[in-house]
Amino acid sequence: MPRFQRKAQVPFTEDQYTRLLRISRREGKKLGTLLREAAEQVYLRKVRAGEKAQAVRELLALRLTPAPNDYETWEHQYIAEKSSPFASWT
Repeated sequence: MPRFQRKAQVPFTEDQYTRLLRISRREGKKLGTLLREAAEQVYLRKVRAGEKAQAVRELLALRLTPAPNDYETWEHQYIAEKSSPFASWT
């Protein structure tokens, strides 16, 4: 199965294409690789960083609950509640 399955057609000016091709050759990379790396660095890393920051904010906003005194008893109760057919209603 190919790693990259989606294609995007991007028109460039002749000058842009020539410069990008020159850069890709100088770095020993295919043009597609160069463009994917650029998209990753400029846009996708920022998006993932924002998603991670949001996840951290959500985790930090969770209500703290005390640790159980008896973990085994708590675990049995937890499993019993989760396996109850009415668990999703509570």
